[in-house]
Amino acid sequence: MANQEKKFEDELKELEDTVARIDSGELSLEESIQAFEHGVALVRSLNQKLDEAEKKIEVLVRDSQGELRTTPYRVEAKNGGEEEE
Repeated sequence: MANQEKKFEDELKELEDTVARIDSGELSLEESIQAFEHGVALVRSLNQKLDEAEKKIEVLVRDSQGELRTTPYRVEAKNGGEEEE
């Protein structure tokens, strides 16, 4: 997988393993810092993949004539309203 981009699930598992290694307390300070930096890079990559996936989501809806059409996925805001992504 050197030239291929890792799958989301593989990166998530790698992040979980990295966190477990840090939490174990068995790493030296330098190893912990390196593992932490690696974990931060994984989180950034995972967030980017989630953002890309969210942008690709489309919802099929029927218009007033009963025709199916696609519209961008709408994300609900925390205040209960909707905001378009």
